[in-house]
Amino acid sequence: METHTIPYEGVEIEYQLVRKKVKYINLRVNKDEQVVVSAPKQVPFSVIEEFVLSKAQWIITHLAEMENIRLSKPSSAIYNGKTVYLLGKPYTLVLKSGKEDFFTNANALYMTTVNMEQKSLHKEYLECLRKLAKETFPKLLDEVYPLVKPYAIPYPEIHIRDMSSIWGSCTVGQGKIRLNLQLAKADPDCIKAVILHELIHFRHPNHSKDFYALLTELMPDWQKRKTRLETMYKDGI
Repeated sequence: METHTIPYEGVEIEYQLVRKKVKYINLRVNKDEQVVVSAPKQVPFSVIEEFVLSKAQWIITHLAEMENIRLSKPSSAIYNGKTVYLLGKPYTLVLKSGKEDFFTNANALYMTTVNMEQKSLHKEYLECLRKLAKETFPKLLDEVYPLVKPYAIPYPEIHIRDMSSIWGSCTVGQGKIRLNLQLAKADPDCIKAVILHELIHFRHPNHSKDFYALLTELMPDWQKRKTRLETMYKDGI
């Protein structure tokens, strides 16, 4: 892998060049905000530079968008006064020393712990979410299931996982749905939208037109719920 820079309207664009067995020149920006160019071994460097220049405006715009997203993300640190979410409601986090426990009042989530290190606090906060999820998700499934029962969709088992990139998944053959632990931060209507989404997959395994037609019929405002889920209730933990 080689590092190169190329000027564009006063901006230096840095990119990593990888020579490999590909038919065409390809360009991508990876999760570390690095520009990576893959090119066939036989393509002259001048052609690669011309290609990168042709994508310069897109690169600059895309990097700026990624930086804005990164800067807008809440800190993952856990500290007194941090705003966290439980079932869609904001709470002020209050940390105290003592035997591990957690409880809420009208506006605060109290966490007592014997270890104030971030790793330990993170683990305890996730346990708080897990307890809430175990209490809440089955009840919300009971509320949603009557919508799909007429379509011969079986009542599933719920498994709770802390997942980084998806809200839910299902295994049709085993009659199971997996729900993201992080959903416990969202309001119940958002959680129900995810549950319904997974239930409909028992009838339509992919995201076909028929899948979305049934989802819209059973929950006409699912897109608004999805937008709320994707944009709110973020505390970085």
